[in-house]
Amino acid sequence: MSNRKTTAEKLELAKLKKEQAQARIKKLKNEQSKANRKARDNRIYKRGGLIESLLPDTTKLTEEQFHTFMHMTIANKFGKDKLAQIIAEDEKTTITQKPNQDKPAEQQYETAKSQDATSKESTSQAS
Repeated sequence: MSNRKTTAEKLELAKLKKEQAQARIKKLKNEQSKANRKARDNRIYKRGGLIESLLPDTTKLTEEQFHTFMHMTIANKFGKDKLAQIIAEDEKTTITQKPNQDKPAEQQYETAKSQDATSKESTSQAS
């Protein structure tokens, strides 16, 4: 008797390996999706917690009031411009540690506010 496999047996083995590989791919995709969800949830919890720690009175707001507050204070032109500026600066920076990482958030805000005021003054003086 020979240990040689027939073409049909080789084909069945190849199909089995293909199914196993597809199952591994599906499992890995599910794991990646779960990791992405977990990272997103963690980010949302941390950022929401930061808002509540900096502005404790926001816990007294209804969902609609909080939504309005966020739109009026953060999702306005100033907030969007600041976000774009931070992202642009971050893309230019090749340093691994962000410059304000060791400063408390309030200090970072004050620094950003003063930098913005300075840039507005220099713009108005140039005109």
